[in-house]
Amino acid sequence: MRAQLSSSSPLGEVSAQPTVGRSAPALRATSPSGEDAGCSLPATGSLNGASTAWALPEEVPVAILLNSTSYAVMMATPADLEDFAVGFVLSEGLVAHWSHVRNVIVLKQDEGFSVDVSIPEDKLLRERMVSRSLEGRVGCGLCGIAELEDAIRMPQGKVKRVPFVAVAIAKAFAALPQHQPMNEINRTVHAAAYCAADGDILLAREDVGRHNALDKLIGALARKNLAPVQGFVLMSSRCSFELVQKCAHVGIGALATISAPTALALKLAQQAGLQLAALSKDGVMIFDGVQNGQ
Repeated sequence: MRAQLSSSSPLGEVSAQPTVGRSAPALRATSPSGEDAGCSLPATGSLNGASTAWALPEEVPVAILLNSTSYAVMMATPADLEDFAVGFVLSEGLVAHWSHVRNVIVLKQDEGFSVDVSIPEDKLLRERMVSRSLEGRVGCGLCGIAELEDAIRMPQGKVKRVPFVAVAIAKAFAALPQHQPMNEINRTVHAAAYCAADGDILLAREDVGRHNALDKLIGALARKNLAPVQGFVLMSSRCSFELVQKCAHVGIGALATISAPTALALKLAQQAGLQLAALSKDGVMIFDGVQNGQ
């Protein structure tokens, strides 16, 4: 049954459980080279004295424009850029609901891409826009933000609590490599996946930047009329606080990452009612909160 959205949150709420067990969608060939759907390029070298070839992920500037006006330039893997742009405006709180995005146009540039997001002026939440003074580098979700007070911006209220159990999280982690076709080529990129409560992976996106992968997943969920109110998000990265911010802004109730969260990420998650978990050699750790009064 197709899940339908309402306008109560940026991604809405599902009225029925989405069909589980679908494989990750195939990547489109949006690489600058125009020929590599995996967004990887070959590199040669010497390993232990032997000639060796590796596949390296592409990392290009992606300019995000709002109504044809430049807003941010992010370094990203050039795949699923429509999803990336939609997810970015949602997770940054620039629109109240995904349906306010009228159109997305991707254009190839000399060294990368520009993605123009069309939003009616009366739907664009300009008070949420922050001043950016440089490009958003791939390893950081904050680069480019000029004012310190714009760095940590959490939404009001708490997210809806969802089922979040260790056995389902472990099941999803075990299945994640099957949903990482790009990483199978270059062994370098991160993945963000949306999982049903039982751990089945429903949708996944990849990028060299962890926050970019999450934005792509958020955008893909919106564009496919799916909302993560009954499952959880799984990521192949550490949990930094900007991932918590993005999840909270769109109503994601639980996030599992392969490495532990920072103390700030856990503190903000606790404030938002967002459940966090991490993988360890002994199993899955589901966190209660930061101690010592923090």
